[in-house]
Amino acid sequence: MKVNIVNYEQGLGINGILTKYAKEMQRALIDLGHLCTVSHLPDKDADINHHINYISYKPSGTIDTTMITHVTGDKSKTEKQKIDLIKKQSKTAIGICFSQKMKDRLGIDNLKVVLPAHDSIPRRPRIVAIATNLYPDGRKREDMFMKLFKTIDPEKFAFRIVGEGWKKTLDALAKKSEKKKIRVQYLPYFRADFYQELLDTSDYLLYTGGEDALAQSIIDAKQAGLRIIAPPQEDIEVEYPFKDQKELNYIFSQITENPVEEWTWENYAKAHLDIWKKLCK
Repeated sequence: MKVNIVNYEQGLGINGILTKYAKEMQRALIDLGHLCTVSHLPDKDADINHHINYISYKPSGTIDTTMITHVTGDKSKTEKQKIDLIKKQSKTAIGICFSQKMKDRLGIDNLKVVLPAHDSIPRRPRIVAIATNLYPDGRKREDMFMKLFKTIDPEKFAFRIVGEGWKKTLDALAKKSEKKKIRVQYLPYFRADFYQELLDTSDYLLYTGGEDALAQSIIDAKQAGLRIIAPPQEDIEVEYPFKDQKELNYIFSQITENPVEEWTWENYAKAHLDIWKKLCK
């Protein structure tokens, strides 16, 4: 398939977000084995002319599709004018919306939806702070941390622990998890500067203790703006409360969820190809 991406920014000498979309689509389409050009003008020899974006659309005489980003009013056109423009364009082009909500809002026949794409920026591990001493009676329920580790992907988390008594637990965990290397920075005693750094750089505070008194680390984490994973507290809101191991495990499965993981440029191009192939038939 030969696709020409009509990038109207190019004709104006602008190198903005539309140009980025044009270049990334071109790269992805070529990688998928298709011919793709980017121009500020339509190409009558192309199978598809895809216009970025709909505001500047000029019919090519071939199969035309347009990128519909949004219809919010601005200095050049009101929202009504933009919607009227899309209705007029629908006679000669298929509009491809950035969201299902946009398609439903427009209520125009023959509109399609392709969700936008990202640059697959690597995700760093979620950094989880633990700040408590351990005691022989097990009141901090460190066994919950041991059981939790069996259920998580260690590549997605890094733990920063400060407190006495953790070495035995961490050594045991390391032995049981030879294939799943745990990422831990551990300081076996309290040090104010390390504690401050821990609160400044972590994403979450994990507290597994089951006492009826409010832990100091929860108070400090709340002050520092961390999201707290802990049993429910009466005096402080806990963003991720749990009562048992199952609930704790579920929380950690949810905080690594990535709802846009599949929104790659390759999948963005493939979704357009699915539309174009049907139009070419």
